[in-house]
Amino acid sequence: MSAHVSSGFRIGIIHSRYYPDIVAKMIEGAQKVLQDAGIARGNVRTYAVPGSFEIPLIGSALIAAHEVDALIALGVIVEGETHHASLIAGEAARAIMDLQVRHLIPFAFEILYVHNLEQARARINRGAEAARSVLHALAQIEPLH
Repeated sequence: MSAHVSSGFRIGIIHSRYYPDIVAKMIEGAQKVLQDAGIARGNVRTYAVPGSFEIPLIGSALIAAHEVDALIALGVIVEGETHHASLIAGEAARAIMDLQVRHLIPFAFEILYVHNLEQARARINRGAEAARSVLHALAQIEPLH
């Protein structure tokens, strides 16, 4: 990551309400990385949504309202007996990628698509990784503006 990260960056963490114990730890990890990087605490806001499918919609609204400089998507999708989970994960990933490329706003994707909750727990550090990712992207993009 670049040495310069503006404390004024506004970061939105959009998270699913499913599996709140795991997602809460992911949020905590992201917040710690952002705080340690010097992002003002008041500039990091969290937005709870019913499920991972709604994350891109809220992200799009925040981008349109010029409320954020970067976004982090956090959630857990557990594969079930049907292909429904795979559809949700794939469409959320596609929509998040479309938003970040179209609007040039980093949107880290850490919606875990797993077979069981043990796999999700083993990846609980992905919130921190998402925060590092958006900080790196912001440091790369900022000089271009």
